[in-house]
Amino acid sequence: MKKSNIERAKWIPIFIIAIVLMLIYKTIDNIGQITSAIWEFLLVISPLMYGILFTYFLYRPHQALEKLVKKIRWKFISKRARGFSTIIIFLLVICLIILIMSFLLPIIVSNIISLGTAIPGYVNIAIDYIDNLPETAFWADIDIAGTINEFSGTLFQNVMSQGAIEQVFQEVMNFAGGIFSAILGLVISLYILLDRERIAGFFKRLNNAVFKQSGKAGKAEKYVTLVNKVLFAFIAGKGLDSMINLVVVTSILLIFGIPYAFLFGLIAAMFNFIPYIGSLISVVSISIVALITTDLSVAIPTIICLIIFQQLDGNYIEPRIMRSSLKINPIIVIIAVIIGGAYMGVVGMFLAVPIAAVIKQIIIEYINSRETNTKEVVAETETTDVEVTTDYDRTV
Repeated sequence: MKKSNIERAKWIPIFIIAIVLMLIYKTIDNIGQITSAIWEFLLVISPLMYGILFTYFLYRPHQALEKLVKKIRWKFISKRARGFSTIIIFLLVICLIILIMSFLLPIIVSNIISLGTAIPGYVNIAIDYIDNLPETAFWADIDIAGTINEFSGTLFQNVMSQGAIEQVFQEVMNFAGGIFSAILGLVISLYILLDRERIAGFFKRLNNAVFKQSGKAGKAEKYVTLVNKVLFAFIAGKGLDSMINLVVVTSILLIFGIPYAFLFGLIAAMFNFIPYIGSLISVVSISIVALITTDLSVAIPTIICLIIFQQLDGNYIEPRIMRSSLKINPIIVIIAVIIGGAYMGVVGMFLAVPIAAVIKQIIIEYINSRETNTKEVVAETETTDVEVTTDYDRTV
């Protein structure tokens, strides 16, 4: 190779590194625009995302119902078990939605309005309690009451600001759009359940067409199957466990007469999707409301029952529902929730955990495959050395 070509070849890696660093800088510099563009794209395809989400929730009930319909002796129905089970699932979901809209939603809205009007009174109770604490306490030098007053005043001022009405209107419009997307998502999920083999076959053909020549079709299919397994375990398993949390937490609060029982039961169900942190947030928030709104003789037993249920759920109920634990480190969960919440708000907090679980499983699978390949290479090398040594010994 000529000297000029050698010198040119030395600059190629430096040039590539410079381009990569420039791209990273531009990405960080324009992260707001990038995240907003991603968010707008996700809003556009939100019906499809809802459809996939509903498919994960409805797959197990749909599969069980299809097996039952196939056992019916009337051949006209048993031969069309997939279609009839899809129709039955659709009708059951519609009935559940009507029940929620007519019974649970008005109660939850009433709880939200009641809690919103009662918050100033609860703030005053907390301030009076803090003001009456002993002056010799270690927190005496910290102006906790003043901080609470300032925070609540700022919050009230922001709520009553001129732009708040427009923001409320925008949130109502977003909620209406979300309901419409969810309805479309339900229809999409039913079509996916109806034609799931055909859809899976299409993606398998596409995978073979794209990766077969490079010999990576098997690996691509393996990783897609792994992602699907992790998402199914998380979404379907956590969904069923969250329903249990909704029923049990609401029942505990109703038994002890804690106000806003349905609202905090819903909060416990929603935050159950965030491992480790979610149950802690729900228990702490419910405990604060119980301590403020009721006597200690009622609040303490309520808190004890909630803690017992959370421990029972985390160590016994949830592992048996999900069958295989994702085993996500609490530090990874915290980092994922912080990053997701910073860039995509509340939705990002809930999406961050399954995404982190998928990335973790893919990395572990990649490491395992690389270690297996390395062990196979070492074993082949050792076998070759043994064979060569044996032949040499025989010759000698």
